[in-house]
Amino acid sequence: MVYRAIGLADDTLSAGLNITFTEFQEQAGKWIYEVLQTEHFIYEENWKNRLADAANLSIQDFQLLQMKYGEYLGQQINKFMEQYQLHYKVALIAFEGYSILSAKSPVQLGDGAIIASITQLPVINNFYSIDIALGGQRTDYKVLKEKLGLGSSDDVISNTIIVAFMGILRWRQEYNVFAAETGASRNSIGGALWTGQDA
Repeated sequence: MVYRAIGLADDTLSAGLNITFTEFQEQAGKWIYEVLQTEHFIYEENWKNRLADAANLSIQDFQLLQMKYGEYLGQQINKFMEQYQLHYKVALIAFEGYSILSAKSPVQLGDGAIIASITQLPVINNFYSIDIALGGQRTDYKVLKEKLGLGSSDDVISNTIIVAFMGILRWRQEYNVFAAETGASRNSIGGALWTGQDA
């Protein structure tokens, strides 16, 4: 089976946002991937300042920023799809969001439902909530990197590839977060799914 997914990952505020369109294929139980398009968006100064100050906001202002950042991400994805003529080629979008607060149990900024409504595509986010509830702490993606044969030479876009792959596994209802890495009490199928269009 072939899956084509967009993955989003934030770098540092100064580095910006990476978006990658990747094709995944499972053959005889082994996964292979091919990056079809990738783009790097630098945050405008306004967004750098808003994201940098997110941890200091009131609950109401944080919720507003959560929605606005979701709108921003949806607009960037639409630009990416328009630029590379990807409409009707993308099966789903997966993203982690911008991490704020604790590195061990971060809050991920960005509203998946809003991204789904803007792009009209299924969106999967919030991968680690169940794992954290099971006592896990986020770590590297060693198991998933091994499944894909993703080497260290792919570091620039590896996070977007892994996030897209996590979305594919969530779509297939397969484990995408592993207790051996996080210390949780069991493996989990992490990720909230927003359909983005009428059934």
